[in-house]
Amino acid sequence: MDPGFTVHLDEVGALAAQLSALAGELDDSARACHSASGRLREALGGDEGRRAGAVATAWGSLVELVAHRAGAVAATLVSATAAYADADADLAGGLTIPSPRRPG
Repeated sequence: MDPGFTVHLDEVGALAAQLSALAGELDDSARACHSASGRLREALGGDEGRRAGAVATAWGSLVELVAHRAGAVAATLVSATAAYADADADLAGGLTIPSPRRPG
C-alpha cells in the first residue's frame, strides 16, 4: 500500500492567511524601495546616486514580484481549501448509514 498524506484544512487556511499578510508587508516594502530610489539619486548625486537609485528600483521590483507570488499562492490555497471542503461535504452527504435489519 502506498503511503498517504493528511491535509489539515485549518492549517492550510492559517498558512494562506500568513502568506496573505506577508504579501501585504512585501507590497509596503516594495513601495518604500521605489520611493527611496529618487531620494538616493538626489542625496548621492552623480554616478553613485544613479546607481544606488537603480539598485533601489530593481530591489523594489523584485520585492513586488515576490509579494504578488505570495499573494497568488495564498489565493490558491484558499480556493483549494474551499473546493476540498465542498467536495468533502458532497461526499459525506451521499453516504447513508444502513438501518439494521430486523429478523422477520
